[in-house]
Amino acid sequence: MILAYSYDMIRFFILLLTCSLAVGAHAQDFRPPELNVQFHRARTAWSTGNSLLEAKARIDRVLAALPEDVEALKLRSSILADLGRDDTAFLDAAEAVKLAPEDGEAHLLLCESAARLDDIPKADQALETASNLFLDGMDQYVRLSACASSIGAHTRSESLARVAVAQDGSDPRGHVQLARAFLQAGRGVDARAVLDRMVAENLLPMRAVLADSQLAQLYRDDSDQ
Repeated sequence: MILAYSYDMIRFFILLLTCSLAVGAHAQDFRPPELNVQFHRARTAWSTGNSLLEAKARIDRVLAALPEDVEALKLRSSILADLGRDDTAFLDAAEAVKLAPEDGEAHLLLCESAARLDDIPKADQALETASNLFLDGMDQYVRLSACASSIGAHTRSESLARVAVAQDGSDPRGHVQLARAFLQAGRGVDARAVLDRMVAENLLPMRAVLADSQLAQLYRDDSDQ
C-alpha cells in the first residue's frame, strides 16, 4: 500500500516536472528556427541599443508569422516604448496580457505604457495585477515601483522598492528607487537617509547622486554652504 502510494506520488511529481519544463521550452519550441534567430537578433539589437529600427524590423517578421508569440509581443512593446511609440507599445502589452494573463512582465509593460499615455485607471489595474504576480528579477520590481510612483501610488511604490532591495541588497538600483519613492511621496528625510547609507557603505558614489537632477535636490542646501 505504501509502496503503491509512493510510486503514484513519484509519477505525479515527474508529470509536474515534465509540464514545467514543457512550459519553459514552449516559447522556442513553437517558433521555427529561422524566426527564433530573428527573435534573438532583435532582442540583442534592442538590449545593446545598437539599432532600435533593426530590432523593430526583425521582431515584426516574427509577429507577422506568429501573432500570438507572447515573448515577441513583450519584446516589441519594449522596443516601441524606446522609440516613443507608446500607443502601439500599449497595444502589444495588452495583447500579451490577454494571451498570458499570469505573465507578470506583460502586466508591467502594460502599466508602464498606460502610465505614459496618462491612462491612470488602466495603469493602476495593471500595477495591481503585476504586484500580485511573480516578476523576474529585481530590476522589474524597480520598474514597477517607478511606474507606481508615476501614477501617485506611493505606498505601493515604496513596498515594491523594498522588495527589490530585499532581493539584492548589494545592488544600488533598488535603494535608489526606494529613495525616489520616498522623495516623490514628500518624505525627503527618509530619501536622504537611504542615499547617505548607500554612500557610507560605498555602494553608491556621491557624484552619481549629485549628477541626478531629482536626487541632487536633497543635497542642494549642503552645496550652497
